Amino acid sequence: MPYCPKCGNEVSEDDDYCTKCRTPLKEGLTYRRVRHRDEKDEKNEKNEKQEDRYGAVIGGLIVTWLGVLLLLNNQNMIRGGNFGGYFLMGIGVILIFRGLLALQETGSTDESLGYFIGGGVLVVIGGGITFNIKDWWAILLIGLGLMIVLRGFTARNRNPIP
Repeated sequence: MPYCPKCGNEVSEDDDYCTKCRTPLKEGLTYRRVRHRDEKDEKNEKNEKQEDRYGAVIGGLIVTWLGVLLLLNNQNMIRGGNFGGYFLMGIGVILIFRGLLALQETGSTDESLGYFIGGGVLVVIGGGITFNIKDWWAILLIGLGLMIVLRGFTARNRNPIP
């Protein structure tokens, strides 16, 4: 009787795979590991679904902002060429608002920093389009640099060097 080369389990000569560790016993066979769902996976899925409670609020704010912009555009209160810039600035403000909600929930910038940076980038790009700022990329770099410095200070305060 042969044995599995990996785990030493006794196998028959007709087996393609070890019945214990699923190692291929014959050359030319490909092995694909199958992962079975368990109770822990279901708990993680429930936690993932509960993590973003503000998804609908953020989505609703975006749709509302788009509607306001379309209404203002139809009333000739904004120029059509600036529509995209205003839209980006609004999305940026909404992302910053989401970052504030994350900061309020967790009390740390770990969860909110991405929202702040992404929102800030969109506000700067949108402002560059709307107000015809030719060097918006320089303002973007200054803003990103300040965010990194702020992050460095907050991380240092949480983990002081002994």
